[in-house]
Amino acid sequence: MEYQKWLAQAVRDLRTAENSLNSGDYYACAFWSQQAVEKALKALLMARGKVVKGHDLVELGYIIRDELHLDVSQIMDNLRELTMHYTTARYPDAANGIPYEVYTESRARRALELAREVVEWVRRNLQ
Repeated sequence: MEYQKWLAQAVRDLRTAENSLNSGDYYACAFWSQQAVEKALKALLMARGKVVKGHDLVELGYIIRDELHLDVSQIMDNLRELTMHYTTARYPDAANGIPYEVYTESRARRALELAREVVEWVRRNLQ
C-alpha cells in the first residue's frame, strides 16, 4: 500500500535527522525532522483515502482534524514548531542568517524529539 511507503520514508527521515544531529549538522536535523512529520501525516491521510499536497504541517493537521475527524490537539504545538524548518533550515533569507550557523544542538534535538512524538502519534492512529 502506498501509505506504508510514505511511513517507511518518514521513519528513515527520522534516522537521517538523528544522524545529522550526531554529525553536528543541526540545520539538517531540523529539516529532516520536518520532512519525517510531513511524510508521516501524508501517510495517515493516504491510508484514509486522502492525497494532499503541501508542506505546511499545521494545515495538514487541520485537514486531519476536519476530514478524518481525529483529535490532533496532542500534536498541534509540535506541528506549529516544526513547520518552519522546511524553509528556515535551508535558506539564508528565511533563517535571517546562514542555517548551519543559526541552528544549535539544543534546537535540533528539540526538533527531533517533536518529530518522533508526531510519527508515533501517526503510528497509533494507523492501527
